[in-house]
Amino acid sequence: QRHTDRFCLPQSRGPGAEIGSEPRWVAMAVARLPPNFRKIREVARGTCHSISLGQLLRNTRSVETVFDGNCVVSTQRADSQSLVRAGRWLQVQLPIRFARRIEDFVQLPHVIVSNSHINSVLQTYLDTFDAVSAFPEIHTAEHVEDFRTLINSHMAKHGDGTRLIAEGYRQTRGTFPGVRIDEFLHKFFTSRIATRILMENFVIMHTPQDGYVGVVRKGMRPLNIVQGLASDLTRLTHNIYGCSPEVEYRGNLDCTLDYIPRHVSYMVQEVLKNALRATVERHQSRSQSFSDLPPVVVELQKGDVHVIIKISDQGGGMPKKLQQEAWQYGWTTAGEDFDSAPTQSLSRSDYDLKTELAGFGFGLPLTRLHAQYFGGDVFMQALPGHGTDMYLLLTHLKEGTPSTEIDDLSTILETSSEKGTP
Repeated sequence: QRHTDRFCLPQSRGPGAEIGSEPRWVAMAVARLPPNFRKIREVARGTCHSISLGQLLRNTRSVETVFDGNCVVSTQRADSQSLVRAGRWLQVQLPIRFARRIEDFVQLPHVIVSNSHINSVLQTYLDTFDAVSAFPEIHTAEHVEDFRTLINSHMAKHGDGTRLIAEGYRQTRGTFPGVRIDEFLHKFFTSRIATRILMENFVIMHTPQDGYVGVVRKGMRPLNIVQGLASDLTRLTHNIYGCSPEVEYRGNLDCTLDYIPRHVSYMVQEVLKNALRATVERHQSRSQSFSDLPPVVVELQKGDVHVIIKISDQGGGMPKKLQQEAWQYGWTTAGEDFDSAPTQSLSRSDYDLKTELAGFGFGLPLTRLHAQYFGGDVFMQALPGHGTDMYLLLTHLKEGTPSTEIDDLSTILETSSEKGTP
């Protein structure tokens, strides 16, 4: 049951609105503490046991021995005892992590947690907390399979979480521009990355894929991911603007690394979207001809520790002050082009397309968070009046290296939270 009522709050019209026009109304929810909040607080005081990515991969790689006639066949599928242990560990640890984020939610200003988008994410966290907490203790392979089904279904429920938080935050700041919740967002998304890895890895343990150890793809070619994204994003850019820059590739195009493909896809997508949009809008404002759009250049290089993906555009760059602001949650130049909802001059389909390309101002900070999570980073070199070079440094996730054996950002976050708990 969702413990909310609903009402509407007027949203600011934005700088381009006509005088005397009616304000838009944003659906809000009257947030109330869940009836089991006492239990949530109690669970949140539990101890988060750290597990490095290396440990997770070794547990995933447990070899199951299968007898086929007179032959002994070894597979990379986790054995039943490993699955039971992994299920028990996750059954204890997930509620602690979700309970702590629920506590963070209910301490937000009411105007934020009452936003319908943000409140729906809170409700999903409550649903997952209740479902995992209520699951019977795991003892058998059948229990493990039922738990895997539960985890898989709840991963899907959390799929829109980033978009909903970003859209809700933008709506709230449209009405209350002074509201900032950067610390909450950093903790929320750091924990979100960690819980997604834990849940996804547990699901994959049951159905291992060739070339993978858990969530990590061995010998992954970043070029394949970049090319697939470039094809989709140039098509999207063309649908919006009627044209799109070409994407050129340079450097060590055959380089490989061990990494989580979903993370690479997210980071490259966010940076590439910015480069394509900036290039078109820069040259659209200077000329009506798009026949000579400069290309967006992707260069790949492989070092001893990192694979470097450099994405360069000639989209005009940005002043130094804006380079600092660009890493803040919610900062975007898209608001200069269109308001936070469709208008008479911008249809719903056009609005959806532009939103898909421009996002809500969470792309750069989340790209950096994903890169830093395993010891990488993102750097910007912007030349005002010319363009921008973005450098993605992705750390090789090989077992036994510091990137997989040291505590990750989420573990550091949770343990520091425990030290601050009275």
